[in-house]
Amino acid sequence: MTVKRIKNVIPALMSLLLLTVSLSGCLKDDLDDCGTTHTLTVRPYDHAGEPLSRKDVAEVVLYVFDSELCSVEKIDTHVGQTVTINAPKGKSLHIVGWGNLGGGRENCTGYEPGRHKDYYQVSLLPLTRAMAYSLSPDDLFRGEITLDGNDESNTTIELPIYRETGSLTITVRGLTAFAGFADHNYSIQVRETPSVIDFYGDLSGDKVAYQPTSSFTIGAAREEYYTPPFNMLPEEQGIHIDIYHGTELVTTISQDNTGQPIAI
Repeated sequence: MTVKRIKNVIPALMSLLLLTVSLSGCLKDDLDDCGTTHTLTVRPYDHAGEPLSRKDVAEVVLYVFDSELCSVEKIDTHVGQTVTINAPKGKSLHIVGWGNLGGGRENCTGYEPGRHKDYYQVSLLPLTRAMAYSLSPDDLFRGEITLDGNDESNTTIELPIYRETGSLTITVRGLTAFAGFADHNYSIQVRETPSVIDFYGDLSGDKVAYQPTSSFTIGAAREEYYTPPFNMLPEEQGIHIDIYHGTELVTTISQDNTGQPIAI
């Protein structure tokens, strides 16, 4: 009985030895076949370079491109979370990270393996079927980084993402006296900004306007017609604010109180 047990153990030991050799082959025998593992974490920053937190960026999505900028992977993550990305040995990867892209107020090109970075973009959604007016976008963040295929550092790489939208608040004082209508049948339109931002951060698309919700403040020491903060894509050349009573244009404002264009 003892001899029989020894004979049965030998094949098992040989199988274990073969399995061990197979698993360790990439580490010892053929380094050219091994990939490079990158460890990445995403950090958001405001326009002034001050760090922000997960409170400001609810979710993050990473688009991974190869050295030819063709997409190979899409990863959902969060601010501060560690992400591991595997790359072929010696091959670089390009990562584009977006924050707050899942809020439903814009449309992003669908992920497709092999699709070039040039074809990806984020487009504002129309407020109605008339494309002239757009929904105010979410508080979007974007950043990109290229990972060296030969870098085998064990340190975690930071991908910084920065705010891509601007925010506008409007306060109009003495509106009823200026317009000559005592009722509150007023509205504001803000025009115009680009409607598309691509994965390089470049702006394009048809120009769109916004119809933010505005109201007269209650209990204020003096009359104020107030528009809470709302987001827009940037427009450095300046925007125009149209104030309407019903369908009648009361006035258009294109400069701030210092005489400068209202740039977003």
